[in-house]
Amino acid sequence: MEACAAHGFQEVPEERFARVFMQRARGLVGMEIAYGGEVSRISPTRMLAGNVRFRRALERHLAETSVSVDDFFRTGRLRAFSGRQYLLPGNAGGGPVELFRGSTLIKPTRSIDKERASKLADGIGRWMLCNQAEDGSLPYKYWPSRGSQSPADNAIRRFLGSLAMFRLSELRKSSALLEGASRNLRYNLERYFRPTGEGCGVIVERAGAKLGAAAVAGLAILANPAREEFSEQLAMLARAIESLADPELGFRTFFFPRSRDGDNWNFYSGEALLFWAESVRQGLPYAPPAERCTAVFRRCRARHRQRRNPAFVPWNTQACVSLFATTGQQEFADFAFEISDWLLPMQQWDEALPPDLAGRFYNPRRPDFGPPHAASTGAYLEGLADALTLARATGNHVRATRYECALARGLRSLRQLQFRDNRDTFYISRKRRVLGALRTEAYDNAIRVDSAAHALLAALKILRPLKVQSQRAADIA
Repeated sequence: MEACAAHGFQEVPEERFARVFMQRARGLVGMEIAYGGEVSRISPTRMLAGNVRFRRALERHLAETSVSVDDFFRTGRLRAFSGRQYLLPGNAGGGPVELFRGSTLIKPTRSIDKERASKLADGIGRWMLCNQAEDGSLPYKYWPSRGSQSPADNAIRRFLGSLAMFRLSELRKSSALLEGASRNLRYNLERYFRPTGEGCGVIVERAGAKLGAAAVAGLAILANPAREEFSEQLAMLARAIESLADPELGFRTFFFPRSRDGDNWNFYSGEALLFWAESVRQGLPYAPPAERCTAVFRRCRARHRQRRNPAFVPWNTQACVSLFATTGQQEFADFAFEISDWLLPMQQWDEALPPDLAGRFYNPRRPDFGPPHAASTGAYLEGLADALTLARATGNHVRATRYECALARGLRSLRQLQFRDNRDTFYISRKRRVLGALRTEAYDNAIRVDSAAHALLAALKILRPLKVQSQRAADIA
């Protein structure tokens, strides 16, 4: 049984509705609705379990009582209240467990907790295996409150799931994960891969083909220890990616439609450069020469400096560290440090912030950079994990300390968002569909495969860092 003890009531006039009932208050603040002599209360945990916004909750309640919103605000009364939340174990034994926004709080640590990273990774791996369909697919988006999958789709995010499963299977030496990853990659390629002529192949969803989808699909194939099965598709994807290299932009971003070319450049350019970097590092026969990677990298670097965006940072950091590991060129290391340093202030760690939100990446002064999201935090940690490896290899102890602190905080945030046990799934009937997965945010329990994949990939980089030749790095430093 879950109980919520209401306290701290305050009147909320219509003009202050959005200010009091803001998005991040969901799950912490409840709503009391009084009209025509009747008083109803919607607890914070009820709103969390239903994954419903405050305005929608009010509208639903008024519709059930046949009262219009305008009539309610003329004569009704609205109050906000806080609620202490408890889970009562009943026959399970033990004492009450106090919850915060429907979950137990993960404590911060000053340094990276590898056991925490390991639990995060293994939980996601179990979720993937438990939720993989017979055809090999993983759910793209799942709504725990409805107990159903969303009809939405995104090929890039699906291939991220393949990539993450392969890397976890390698670390854990798990045949079950390897077989699941192979089935998932096979499903994704059969569904999305299309030859386009002249030896090229792309990833097609609906009526478009994105550079980023081709690059992430290529990275997933590279992570497959039995990639010979998909060698033809890999070669065709590599040729297609090469065809979008641009002398001015670094990369164009859409194979088709051309009307969308340029969209999502901050994401796709880094994904493509990382595919090139890994192709060079692994010695593929169709990998571009290192000089070509350098030329395109310099164009992307110049464009980013003209208009910086955090979405650019994690993919390009990984690409730069990979290229540095192969070539030893100092400019790759310098730029990885430059963009990682620029990103760090966007990590939130403020006493005024609710404790379950600490460690996420979000700049409230720049909402155009995007909302806070589990997938974003996971992606940023991927880049920072490589930046930490680079800082340690080059003897840059000050940067290493800063990056390790950011990773420890971000890891706490991801573990906080993970459905971990029966305590934070008390309101969910189909627990196996969520255990191990990550909520989009502490106040939004929707699950997406890329949230899980980015978090898993970040945890794996913490558990097994990329190998950077420390002697070469030391010589150059």
